[in-house]
Amino acid sequence: MKKATVLFASPNENGKTKLLLDIFLSECAHNIIIYNMYDENIKPCIGCGRCESLKSCFTDDTEKILSDIFSSDFIIFASPVYNYSFPSPMKAFLDRLQPYFMNEKMNGTRKGFLLASCGRSGKFSIEVIEKQSKIAFSELSTEFFGSYFFTDTDKRTTLHKDEVGKVKKLALQFFS
Repeated sequence: MKKATVLFASPNENGKTKLLLDIFLSECAHNIIIYNMYDENIKPCIGCGRCESLKSCFTDDTEKILSDIFSSDFIIFASPVYNYSFPSPMKAFLDRLQPYFMNEKMNGTRKGFLLASCGRSGKFSIEVIEKQSKIAFSELSTEFFGSYFFTDTDKRTTLHKDEVGKVKKLALQFFS
């Protein structure tokens, strides 16, 4: 059976990002592992330079998460957009991918998808977090398959029926 690893980066376990993720995962028939990035022990990069000569500098939960990612067929980032980026726990994890940026990429290709909720519908926010995701997926030898943004969440609490259909259709394509 194939495996999907989800990095869930919202402090609100029952919020709009979770709603979007649940709709997306409802179309997944694979083994799913979900990491709540707020529950993980991810220390920030301290710029020690070890990644220039070593392939890893991990002394926290980063290695455990990467182990699941590298044995997965699918990776999903599910996150709200905070100040044009990911929330701090997710950003700390992405910063810890520096050894993969500094050294050769790992073999193997998996598919990656970004699910994000945004308080507003600003194009700039979407462009920034999507670009960050593409770079991170590349460092993880992962093909960026696509993204879906649940926008204007400051004004609404749920997806419209046509949006739910679009999310499910994207999930079916992604998990095929």
